[in-house]
Amino acid sequence: MASPPIAMRGRARAGALVSALAAAAAAAAALVALLAPAAAQERVAIAGTSVTLTPPPGFTPSRRLRGLENEATGSSITIAERPAQAYAELAERFSSARRLSEGYARQNVTIRSVRRIDGRIPFAMGRQTDDGQDITKYLALLEGDKTVLVTFNIADRSFTEADAEAVVRSIELTPGPTLEQQLATLPFTFSVVEPYSVAQVIPRQAVTLEVEGGAEQAVIVIGVGQSRAMMGDEARVAGDLLRGTGREWREAPIVAQGPAQFAGGEGYVVSVVAADRTSLQYLRIVPGGTYVRLLARGTTGAVENAKGVIEAIAESVEPR
Repeated sequence: MASPPIAMRGRARAGALVSALAAAAAAAAALVALLAPAAAQERVAIAGTSVTLTPPPGFTPSRRLRGLENEATGSSITIAERPAQAYAELAERFSSARRLSEGYARQNVTIRSVRRIDGRIPFAMGRQTDDGQDITKYLALLEGDKTVLVTFNIADRSFTEADAEAVVRSIELTPGPTLEQQLATLPFTFSVVEPYSVAQVIPRQAVTLEVEGGAEQAVIVIGVGQSRAMMGDEARVAGDLLRGTGREWREAPIVAQGPAQFAGGEGYVVSVVAADRTSLQYLRIVPGGTYVRLLARGTTGAVENAKGVIEAIAESVEPR
């Protein structure tokens, strides 16, 4: 049998090549379409929290809630954070559907099941009736530098338990600042004297010192504030501030007062007694309309017993 002319063979090969290229292009387009939704869901940080996550399709950061919203369906995912110490108590509530339902009874929430994601993250599913609307509820509890409660309020029936679990699995918790980093924000320095240790830091404002396990011991707070008073007016300002710290101190008699070295210069110390409680305060007004003060408070016996330590800490305070 005679072979096809060369021209015909060339046209056949060209047609096959075009078909192959078209098929490859179609496959590539399909792959792009498949990957596009996943790529579009970038991780977001939830403002005011330590949480970053991958939002489900249709959910965007909320302007009115601490979390995400899907405005089209009326669904939301909210984030609540509490101190790390709260985890044990909340985890106990996740021990059974009944216990968790009791905790949410006032919100008309009924928990149907509780389990753990990957054997470690408490996860619950239930229902809530709100203004006649039936809402699916998912709850997850995460442990980190803070205790994180994630609440899903879902009005969209196409959103599944697996979707909620995927969000939980995507969550990453940003580590909180170290104690050294928190102390570095304060506009003053100080030395901790045993048996006291740092109990709480309010960034850029104050630090609380306590004796661990010593509920009956005096508490010491060092902080800063704004004042229109001039340097040298510490005696008046000290009395006003101390009497303004609580009703019980407004009429409390002053038992001792006088100049004292504090916060890098000459300040003022004043002590008042109300019933069996004593407040001891060091104060100095520094340039820029700011004052630095140390306030020690507790039972009169506790303050007297800690007086040497209080004085040592007061002597160590210096403005930055």
